[in-house]
Amino acid sequence: MMRRNLVIARVGNRSLHPHWLEATKERSWDLYLCPFQELSVTPDYDCTLGTVISGPKWAGLRELLNSWNGWQNYEYIWLPDDDILTSQDDVDAMFRLGEALQFNLFAPALQENSYYAHYITMRNRSFAARRVGFVEIMVPCFKTSVLKELLPTLDLTTTGWGWGLDSVWPKLLNYKGLGVLDSVPVLHTRAVGAFRDPDLGKRVLEESDRLLRTYSCGQEMVTFAGVSELLADEPLDPDDLLVKLIEGWRYLHARDPSVLRWTVEHQRALSDWPPYDIGGAPSGPHPCAMKRAPDHAVRKAPPLKDFGIVAQPIAFANDP
Repeated sequence: MMRRNLVIARVGNRSLHPHWLEATKERSWDLYLCPFQELSVTPDYDCTLGTVISGPKWAGLRELLNSWNGWQNYEYIWLPDDDILTSQDDVDAMFRLGEALQFNLFAPALQENSYYAHYITMRNRSFAARRVGFVEIMVPCFKTSVLKELLPTLDLTTTGWGWGLDSVWPKLLNYKGLGVLDSVPVLHTRAVGAFRDPDLGKRVLEESDRLLRTYSCGQEMVTFAGVSELLADEPLDPDDLLVKLIEGWRYLHARDPSVLRWTVEHQRALSDWPPYDIGGAPSGPHPCAMKRAPDHAVRKAPPLKDFGIVAQPIAFANDP
């Protein structure tokens, strides 16, 4: 009996997909293995094993999706890399959450100790999910009708690596219905961004640049809204959203402090930030904080002399 959703995995002998399955539990998704090499062990679990299609991930998926129409009978299609570690329950939860939020294209966030390329794909601890402008090609999940619409774009990747498609897809979808699921993260277990063949790496990058020029798009690493555990968009203005994003990614700052700078830069697109006023930004303690603070908690600052600092008289320009 066909299940509601489908996972298509490009797999080899080092693939982690067996860890995704628990034979004693029911699940909401079928698994189709699209191998890029002969598997040394024939799967003895509930899945469909396709014929070997050599080559990179997206070259094989392009051939499969154009030659087999069975995928069109499902509601959602997940196309993860084979070095992803997750569980059957989390994959079920991913499909449920993506559908509940009516996402057209989404991905589970990457766990905190994952290898990653783009910080926006990493789990943000402030939210259950986020509405975003970028969904990476590593673990994308498509509403089936959207995958049908975007299928011709797979012909754009002559290398088969697919770099740049994850910028083209949001542009074609008008940056609507895109999400990252922070409450059901997966672990990415291998390093990213390195090519053993320098010439191949150059061609992949050139292809990505060509796609971005052709479609007049870029990598829109922006979060439009955060989603709460109640699956409602949090009513945050751009400044409050930025603060929560920074708090949720604080664990990344020790690994790469530039994440903070990039987060601010990318969120700038959501608002016309006014220039800093010559009078500053006058503020004071929050009223609620003042009410909660007991008398003994409000300590007077010690005099400057306790720190070896002697106050100097202020000299004005007109003083004699």
